Amino acid sequence: MRRLFRPEAAFFLVVLLLLLLAFRERGFYDPGALWHVKVGELVLDHGFPTTDPFTYTFEGRTWIPQQWGAEVLMALAHRTGGLDAMLLGFAVLVAALYTLIFRRALEAGMGPMLAGLLVGVALVVGAFHYFVRPHMATIALLGWTMMCVVDFERGRCTAWRLAGLIPLYALWTNLHGGVLGGTMTLGLAVAGWGVLFLASGRRQPVGGVPTASDQPADAGRSPITSWRTAFLLVAIVAACGLTPFVNPFGMEMLNTWQRIVGSKVLPEVVNEHMPLDPSSPLGQTVIGFGVLYLVLLAGVLPKAPRVSWLVPLAWLVLSFKGIRQGPLFAITAAVALADLWPHTVWHRLLVKYGDGSLAHAPERRPNWAWAAVPAAVVLVVFTLQVKGVEAPVVGRGWARLDPDFIPVELADEMRAYAAAVPPGTPVFNDANLGGFLIYHTPTLKIFMDDRCELYGDDWIRTYSDTLGKPPAELGVVFEDWAARYQFRRAIVMTDPKGEEKPPIEQYLLSAPGRWREVARGKRAVVFDRVGP
Repeated sequence: MRRLFRPEAAFFLVVLLLLLLAFRERGFYDPGALWHVKVGELVLDHGFPTTDPFTYTFEGRTWIPQQWGAEVLMALAHRTGGLDAMLLGFAVLVAALYTLIFRRALEAGMGPMLAGLLVGVALVVGAFHYFVRPHMATIALLGWTMMCVVDFERGRCTAWRLAGLIPLYALWTNLHGGVLGGTMTLGLAVAGWGVLFLASGRRQPVGGVPTASDQPADAGRSPITSWRTAFLLVAIVAACGLTPFVNPFGMEMLNTWQRIVGSKVLPEVVNEHMPLDPSSPLGQTVIGFGVLYLVLLAGVLPKAPRVSWLVPLAWLVLSFKGIRQGPLFAITAAVALADLWPHTVWHRLLVKYGDGSLAHAPERRPNWAWAAVPAAVVLVVFTLQVKGVEAPVVGRGWARLDPDFIPVELADEMRAYAAAVPPGTPVFNDANLGGFLIYHTPTLKIFMDDRCELYGDDWIRTYSDTLGKPPAELGVVFEDWAARYQFRRAIVMTDPKGEEKPPIEQYLLSAPGRWREVARGKRAVVFDRVGP
């Protein structure tokens, strides 16, 4: 029993429960959480689309489901257990990732309370960008990449474990474009090791053994002990860098990523692409964790830090350029901190003056028998969802869309409209409502959603500028769109508190001879065209 009920099992179950509670609604706030499901169903039923299937504004334009692997998994989960199965998959992925880090922290000499606190803080810092969306694959796989880098440098594995990243990155390519971040992380580590290898003057012949298992635990030394190892590691990085070509769409996949990464408009109009704001609570949270990381890292001085401990610095810097990198800094820093802990002065002080509950000598943890308990719990929860058993937290019907954020009360109104008009009928919608319409009324054609790679900078800029105009000026552009695209229904966002109506809602309310309100929810309002 003691082998089964280990701290790791308890940590996993606690995190799983908290995620199921906290992300019951929040996990689906991002519009992509809904339209990704429909894309996955489209791939399963009809194969890969190569043109936009959802809008009338960009119908026929080149578009590929660049995250098709994750979208298919989301669609399968949705078919099996609805939103609940999607939420469970998300929660299990995050809980498993942070449980692995928690276990590594225990092995490094942290007590369960201290390890739980540190790993829990890292989880909370990155949670602002946690949604039931394909990008969660990037967070998890970047965490695994960081663990492989640390283990190789520590001499716990050979270079062939790093070579195992090559097929994993090929899979990652078809789950999410964040595979580029994984290659960057691995490349930074190998470059750092190469510099130390060259600086040491230990240029051994090509026939050296390509392992790191014979390296001592001393920091500041390279795990590269021969030219053969150096060439092998460079080849691994190069192969990982080529995995983006392993996809069904060829160069169009890379072109899609380039349009997103190279966009000049997204950092100005989309929150998750914006630079970190040090004055915001979100920015202060990331900066605070960065300070904690730097303080713990400074605890290894005057000894030289390992290269792997410094890798999170790159992600910290990138977080200032784009706040969406904050969770990637949090996960890489958590892995690094779990490894550097026993080498810090803070650890030595706690061991010397503490009672052993917060810090102790590094240890080798028991086997993985404890994982049977979390696996059994997850299986029971999944079974309840598949069987349709309604129960709080663990059963069917727990996950839901938040009416304060998504206009679920208007879903029936929109479905009734979709049933009364021919398939392909256009409607106007705010971009943030695109996913809602794709999910609930797939037979309608929408104006726009958040697939930024499809619309491009010019369109996104025009749309953003138009919705920011005063109602009268906005109305001129809106009526031009209506005449051009012939839509007779519009669904627009509104202030759930009712304090200040957006300009587009103000215009539609002020044009009774052209538009009339037909339905209102907390988050959106529906208008129909009056007359021809």
